[in-house]
Amino acid sequence: MTLLRITLAFLVLALPVVASAQTPAPQVSEAIAAELGKLRELTEAKSYAPALVLIDRLMASAAAESYDRTLLSQIKAQIFLTEGNYTAAIAPLEEALRLGERLGHLPESTQRESLFLLAQLHQQQSAEAKDTDLRRKHLDRSADYLRRWQARTPKPTPEGQLFAASLLYQQATIDPDHPDANTLLAARRAAEDGLVLQIKPPTSLYILILAALQQSDDHSHAAEILELLVERDPDNRSYWQQLTSTYLALAGSTKNEREADRHNLRALLALERAQARGHLKSPKENFNRVALHLSLRQVDPAIALLEEGLADGTIENLRRNWELLASTYQQTRRDAQAIDALENAVIKLPEEGQLEFMLAQLLYAATRVADARRHLELAVRKGRLDQPGQARLFLAYTAYELQGYDDARRWARDAAGFDDVKKDDLARLTKAIDDALRARPDDVSKT
Repeated sequence: MTLLRITLAFLVLALPVVASAQTPAPQVSEAIAAELGKLRELTEAKSYAPALVLIDRLMASAAAESYDRTLLSQIKAQIFLTEGNYTAAIAPLEEALRLGERLGHLPESTQRESLFLLAQLHQQQSAEAKDTDLRRKHLDRSADYLRRWQARTPKPTPEGQLFAASLLYQQATIDPDHPDANTLLAARRAAEDGLVLQIKPPTSLYILILAALQQSDDHSHAAEILELLVERDPDNRSYWQQLTSTYLALAGSTKNEREADRHNLRALLALERAQARGHLKSPKENFNRVALHLSLRQVDPAIALLEEGLADGTIENLRRNWELLASTYQQTRRDAQAIDALENAVIKLPEEGQLEFMLAQLLYAATRVADARRHLELAVRKGRLDQPGQARLFLAYTAYELQGYDDARRWARDAAGFDDVKKDDLARLTKAIDDALRARPDDVSKT
């Protein structure tokens, strides 16, 4: 976390605090004043370690309720902040604020700045803590300082609203599996209040609103925020990705087909808009575009994208993608194109026996029995079949139809060794083969 600002003026030493007519200005004791020059030299030389040693020595002799102690605590806190040691800065800053408020040692503006800085420091401590209870403790301390700062700040500030929204969101999601709905709503409201404080609100406010909506599973309003974000920053890939996913989530959350179509269409348009900007063009995302066309029953665009993607590699050269292309052709009664697709598939994926089997089925349906048998033999030889027994049984059928009875009998016997073959189907085919063999003039069925 980067602190929004460091608010303490560094080493305004020995200068009296402006006091009212009723309140005398606090004074540094002579003993401490005598050492301030040396302290200034050390800090200006950035010799912080010796400066801290000197401060600790001076504090040991300073009265508990004195301006000396307030000033030294303030300087010590500032040194730690300058070094980036935010953890160590908390205690002296709290001490300076306590004394400054109680004894009037610090002006109101410095007190407010200290309150805001302490709220930030405790928030950071929470972010760095591993223990949930410790994280919650620091967030509670941060919230307390922030409330005190808000009560003493005349008007809301953009910086304050952003910090408040961020802090509330952290409190709401400290248990990520059980986010607090009421605190999430408060975080969202704080961020929304911050939007009206500037002509061009920072993107971080919109992101906080989006995060609160996503944690609340409010996909509809999340989509609206994401549309604003892609308009603001159209080259941000993450925004497009989230927008597409949000529309898909909306489509999946309804049982109303018309409503689902509306959300799927928006997802498709978001994906196409992103791709026009050069984003979301991975093979997986290109396939998602195909799937969205199919879900909207836009078959021809889906086929065109799938064919083009498989040809040029923008869609993964996977068996399931070729199967989808072939089955989509079949559903639209374009069997010849389905055969062409699978003939390309077996060339592109020569190790996939299942594609050979599917091609054989289509060829058989087109009465190209000899071609079907050839591809079935290739399927069995290659393997990687979903139903290896069925492939052999089918091969036996084609051999039988082509009057290759000896081959048919051999494949039928081979099919018998697989669990995916129904015994009745095998028995009927075996009987038909045996009858055909016995009917041959040169019956060799007994050999």
